[in-house]
Amino acid sequence: MSSTALHSLRESPALLTKSSDKGQGLAAASVLITDEHYKHSLGIVRHLGQLGARVSVVASAKDSLVCRSRYCQEAVLSTAPTVEGFLESTLQAVRRKHYDLVIPVSYPMTLALARHRAQLIHHTHLELVESNTIELAGNKVKMTELAGKIGVPAPRTFAPASPGEIKRGLCELSFPIVIKLGKESPGHPPVRYARNRGELQNLLAGELFSESEAPLLQEFIPGRGCGFFATYQKGVCKRVFMHRRVREYPATGGVSSCAESFYDPKLEAYGRRMLDALEWHGVAMVEFRQDSRDGEYKLMEVNPKFWGSLDLALAAGADFPGDLCQMALGESLPFVADYRRKLRFQWPLSSSGDLFHLWTRPTSLFNVVSDVLDPRVRSNVWISDPAPNFEEVRGLVRQLLRRRKG
Repeated sequence: MSSTALHSLRESPALLTKSSDKGQGLAAASVLITDEHYKHSLGIVRHLGQLGARVSVVASAKDSLVCRSRYCQEAVLSTAPTVEGFLESTLQAVRRKHYDLVIPVSYPMTLALARHRAQLIHHTHLELVESNTIELAGNKVKMTELAGKIGVPAPRTFAPASPGEIKRGLCELSFPIVIKLGKESPGHPPVRYARNRGELQNLLAGELFSESEAPLLQEFIPGRGCGFFATYQKGVCKRVFMHRRVREYPATGGVSSCAESFYDPKLEAYGRRMLDALEWHGVAMVEFRQDSRDGEYKLMEVNPKFWGSLDLALAAGADFPGDLCQMALGESLPFVADYRRKLRFQWPLSSSGDLFHLWTRPTSLFNVVSDVLDPRVRSNVWISDPAPNFEEVRGLVRQLLRRRKG
């Protein structure tokens, strides 16, 4: 294999050239991660492991994605593959053994640990804002209202209180319309799009949304997805990072399968305005879409936790997990806005990665292959830690077989 083709199998230099001060500071740290299946959980484990931290993972099985990493030193088996089971196992683990910090990755675990902070803080550190603020940030309706109050642009949005009010919303919005849940919810249905009244009625008449989870109708914003990411310490911004999506899954709009770092002071101002208003603590993402009609950033949602494209930030030198560890160890963080711009990162094998993007947009084949062959583009496929990537391949095969049977 040529050196060019090998580029995507190499770790990012940003991960290998961290300052010796931070590396030495984290070498004695012990960290417990609570979610085992996410690609960004794998990114956190690899990153902190390379810095010398002792990393353990709460998992339902020892052969899960993150537990296969050479940097996972311990798998704490959950009592059940549920939020309640993972929460109970996490509580048992911190009572039994010392961890400097617990890092949740998924929204359900982030909220669950924040709600049970009182049971954790006697044994470990938890760098999260209060649970009611996490719930507020995960409420898309409330965040749209907040954006309007503090001067952050957002799409025209309508939250019907009952099915009968949907007709009124159609008078306020024009097609195409985006249909999604108004609150962050585990296992939530995907974002859907209606091009006309008939498609909207079909979507709402189906089982896409339950009566207890009313849909949110929103103006469709043409353009590119962008994200503002930050670490906050007791309401004060300490680190910023930004990216724009290159490809997504599904291709019509979803999670990043390829993304690129960049910087825009307007995006920083909008993102910080939202998190300042929430008096944030810990990490968060504020998601925007840059409107192709006027170039303005329009708020999509606030993600009150770690995000799927975290690998890009780490490769660009934005050490968000390290920030949490430093805070847990009692450090007061300086403000940092330095990171590598125009760095592209792709997830070729991950769930919802570039192969899945191709499934929904085969015309992207040339661009995907070009990035695979470009030595400047980074990926989460590591020759020094291959077992998780083999697990990703097995997962892809399983999903392909299920789709063929279906």
